[in-house]
Amino acid sequence: MTRSLSAIPALCMAAPAFAADPANRYTAMGTMTVQLGDKAFDMVIPFDTEKQRGYAEQTMIMGTFLTINAVGQVPEPDGMPGSPMLQITLQRRTGDMAFLSAEVFDDQGFDAPMVMGADGGDRTLAAFSMEGNIASGVIAGEFLRLTGYSSDPKVAEGATPVTARIEWKVELPPLE
Repeated sequence: MTRSLSAIPALCMAAPAFAADPANRYTAMGTMTVQLGDKAFDMVIPFDTEKQRGYAEQTMIMGTFLTINAVGQVPEPDGMPGSPMLQITLQRRTGDMAFLSAEVFDDQGFDAPMVMGADGGDRTLAAFSMEGNIASGVIAGEFLRLTGYSSDPKVAEGATPVTARIEWKVELPPLE
């Protein structure tokens, strides 16, 4: 299997949790609405005002491939980040933007995410728009639970596909 890992999961794992008062440190740079099987989640794509770092970015890989990564998190009532956390990765190589992967990190931990894309379930970028630095889209498909994600990913025993729909909108920092 191939894995599509970006710097975003590492950034999220290393980043400190939301402060007790999120208004003092974090703002929302975007949102995600996720339907995962029979569960629905409203997520925020945060921007850390203390570190001036967003949980979404656009980068040019090798000066040619526009890549967009965004991480949504479910905020708890006290402002602490909750579970699940969802990362999406898109890339434009030639022509239209393409959806590469999505990972849901939940109570199963970072080594057993639900994955849509190269390692996991089928997926479609059903809609995509980018006006200036505002990107939005709809992703539809199925997530599949993996194990050994950080070393030797494989489909978890007994895993069955979970249908999903992800709608997102984010204001991306400009390309540098």
